[in-house]
Amino acid sequence: MISHYFDTGVAIKLVIEEPLSAKVLAFVEKRTLPIPFSMLLELETENTLHALHFRKEITTRQLAGARNLMSLMLRSGRFLSIAISMDRIAQETLSLVPLVTVKTGCRTLDLMHVATAKILKATHFVSTDRRQLAAARLCGLQATNLEEAKS
Repeated sequence: MISHYFDTGVAIKLVIEEPLSAKVLAFVEKRTLPIPFSMLLELETENTLHALHFRKEITTRQLAGARNLMSLMLRSGRFLSIAISMDRIAQETLSLVPLVTVKTGCRTLDLMHVATAKILKATHFVSTDRRQLAAARLCGLQATNLEEAKS
């Protein structure tokens, strides 16, 4: 069972040094949590890393290091590979749009993560995005904002 679902903005802090990286690591280690790693999370993480490289916010070496660390975390079980079809995620997301987006303004990819957490029957949703956290709450998930949470 997956207890905690992590948004990309939080999960990526485990593979590249960003503000809150230490806090994310402490949060995960304290709870010995695996990070559910779906195709959605992989896609968004890869794109984010390459966008950071494009914007020259990370070097080619840092990009390679982050990608190697992701592979290591998958092999070690820190990132837990989960198979959910993108079609299933899209269908669940579409069902949430009229209930959630009208109240939160949540963006599509952010809502897709909430939908994925629901599919996995996660009880907690971890993010730093206030609209996404509001969407998670509307869907019955306990929302944790890591900018405000204690490790």
